Amino acid sequence: MGVALVTGGACRIGAQICRSLANAGHKVIIHYNSSKSEADSLAKELGEFTEVATVKADLGVQDESTNLLSKSIEFFGPIDILINNACYFEYDNIKSFNLDYFNRSIAINTMAPIILSRDFANQVPDTGGVLINILDQKLVNPNPDYLSYTISKTAIAGIIESLAMGLAPSSVRVNGIAPGLTMPSPHASIKSFEEVHDNTPLRRGSTAEDIGDAVLFLVSARAVTGQLIFVDGGERLIPRDKDILYDGGN
Repeated sequence: MGVALVTGGACRIGAQICRSLANAGHKVIIHYNSSKSEADSLAKELGEFTEVATVKADLGVQDESTNLLSKSIEFFGPIDILINNACYFEYDNIKSFNLDYFNRSIAINTMAPIILSRDFANQVPDTGGVLINILDQKLVNPNPDYLSYTISKTAIAGIIESLAMGLAPSSVRVNGIAPGLTMPSPHASIKSFEEVHDNTPLRRGSTAEDIGDAVLFLVSARAVTGQLIFVDGGERLIPRDKDILYDGGN
């Protein structure tokens, strides 16, 4: 079993990824920024059956991104599973384009994963490792909403194959998972979420457990690299002219 670092691992999809990895027997390092109480609670839960640690870093600050791997290695030694899940997600579109949102989206959603990928490869054990970026079905089903977020996710998705090739000599596999609408958000009501979650070709939206299962598949699929897997119930197959949940950010 391996040692996994999950960025943004304290809450929501990240927390379920931590649970899935822990249930599979991996040691887990839960990264957080502002969600200390959630990280501590999850660590207590998972500590009943595996080794767990928590680590704080603001991935919008380059020095903290750069130091995250070295801080994490101190817990259990070299890390062989990196899940780039942490995400900055605020509403804008071309008319309301917000430079602060854009810069922070690029810093957290694009630059930090690149820095972590480099540092991960530099310390990966001889047995190799796997790096998974959590992305979004909006990559192939875009609309005008959440422009800065979409740009930042498109950028990191666009270099999955390049990273897979560049890190192959160090036996690092690089893949991505693109969820659809998965969990309720503070931006919208539970009722709104329930109305649209299953509005997919499969009549079944993705769940956090589905994302966790996809992570476990990619961790074990030793011949798979440079791939982007959509776990969205087919949501990407339904073009829309606006975000189906957030309705223009309102």
